[in-house]
Amino acid sequence: MSYPPQPGYYPSQPGYGPYRPAGPGTAPAYLAAGLFLLAGILALVTAIVGMSGDSSDNPDLMAALIGLAFSGDLTGNRDFAISFTMSVACTTITFALLLFTRMEWVRWVLAFVGAITVLYYIYGIIWLLSHDAGEVIAMVVVSWLLWTAATVVVLLPHTRRAMRDYQRKLAQHGYPHGYPQQPPPMGYRPY
Repeated sequence: MSYPPQPGYYPSQPGYGPYRPAGPGTAPAYLAAGLFLLAGILALVTAIVGMSGDSSDNPDLMAALIGLAFSGDLTGNRDFAISFTMSVACTTITFALLLFTRMEWVRWVLAFVGAITVLYYIYGIIWLLSHDAGEVIAMVVVSWLLWTAATVVVLLPHTRRAMRDYQRKLAQHGYPHGYPQQPPPMGYRPY
């Protein structure tokens, strides 16, 4: 008489041990970090071009400055937009580099910065179109698409699992080999 497989039992091939389904990969975490790094670098380049040149030199990049739609109301010039873009760019690059370590809280910081930036770019696109500046909207749309993609990827459940997978592995198995460790407690069996 044969019994059906019990829950949690996975058939195995001889010599290979029990079969376990693959856990979530780390690719979504690295993809989110790469997209935010790219968005931060693009914002940094936009701010540097905005600082170094006249607005007639490259109007497409000038239109992509974060906060440019509010500059006329706040300061009357583009300095506010340049400094705000520089701040967002440096913050994003810093936290994108931290996201490569797959820390959960960094994901939420980048999601917040990305959501605010995406909302601004939506407002900026509407503002540019309502002020008949459709000929300089290309870089704004590219920036909006890049920030939107990065924000969506960082909020995906797969990215969350990639973060927690890393924390769970550290909690279960300790630090990777090569780190100073305490000897395992008596009776400890890793498998």
